[in-house]
Amino acid sequence: MDDILIAVAHANGGYLMRHQLLDLGYSDDAIRAFMRTGLLRRVRHGTYVPTVLWQSWSDSERHAVKVRSVVDKLGPGVVVTHQSAAALHGFDLWGVDLESVHVTRLDGRNGRTEAGIVFHSGQITEDDCVEVDGRLLSAPQRAALETSASTGVEQGVVVLSSALHLGVVEKGGLEESIDRDFARWQGTRTARVAVRLADGRLESVGESRSFYMMWVHQVPAPELQVEVHDRDGRIIGRSDFGWSAYRHLGEFDGMLKYGRLNPHGEDPGRQIEREKVREDRMRGTRRGMSRWVWIELGTGRSPATAGRLVADMQQSRRLYTRNATHIV
Repeated sequence: MDDILIAVAHANGGYLMRHQLLDLGYSDDAIRAFMRTGLLRRVRHGTYVPTVLWQSWSDSERHAVKVRSVVDKLGPGVVVTHQSAAALHGFDLWGVDLESVHVTRLDGRNGRTEAGIVFHSGQITEDDCVEVDGRLLSAPQRAALETSASTGVEQGVVVLSSALHLGVVEKGGLEESIDRDFARWQGTRTARVAVRLADGRLESVGESRSFYMMWVHQVPAPELQVEVHDRDGRIIGRSDFGWSAYRHLGEFDGMLKYGRLNPHGEDPGRQIEREKVREDRMRGTRRGMSRWVWIELGTGRSPATAGRLVADMQQSRRLYTRNATHIV
């Protein structure tokens, strides 16, 4: 039974409709029983997801499934836009509204919010749209900029850096579009700052938020994805951030290193041990290292995190740059 539900959900784009469950021979009583026992999870009225799939997805992936279920009902009168389009493009999202599905009307009528759907009004042309799996949504560049203009700088840095990292947008194209297509949008100033800060070398939400934290608190601008070599020129490790003038490295410690993307998922201890060995080797090249975790990026904690990082950098410069032989 589980395999049937999962197969139908995959065919739909991650979700199941009530009428499909009825067609498979399950009654409403059976559906309620599935929810009580945790086999199914209701995400909207008449819309369900196998719990085993739901638990394996990120917040952005869950939102993408909700978006597909909504637009498949709405039909061709709307275009998926803003963070909902960004989710369908597979961009990282953080700190944005993922409860509501965002679409733009094609009939020119006024926007409104209804039953968890935000209907935006505005001009959107065929050139601004792409079709993905039979659904019309704003093109990658527009989706990333729409999200940035309607949220904040930190959220914008996350989504724009993700789009750049995936290689579906270019920095120059973002800069041109923000001046040409978004000049009169509310939030353009915010989006323009986010475009300036965004960098495709930032590989995760945590790295993007860390980069934003450094900018806000005036930490010296870091180098990104710094390779560390031994005396023979062999790469012994790579760090998220680095400051050559200070002989210092910085790393965001995300759960993904030890969670579902861990290659030794059945034994997280092995990955932690590998991380420790790698860090010791990099420190052995006469460099200091700072680490921070998710909670330290929050508004209340980030000033202290930035202050600790700067203090660590200054200590590394005192320890390792005086009469040092630099190993790059």
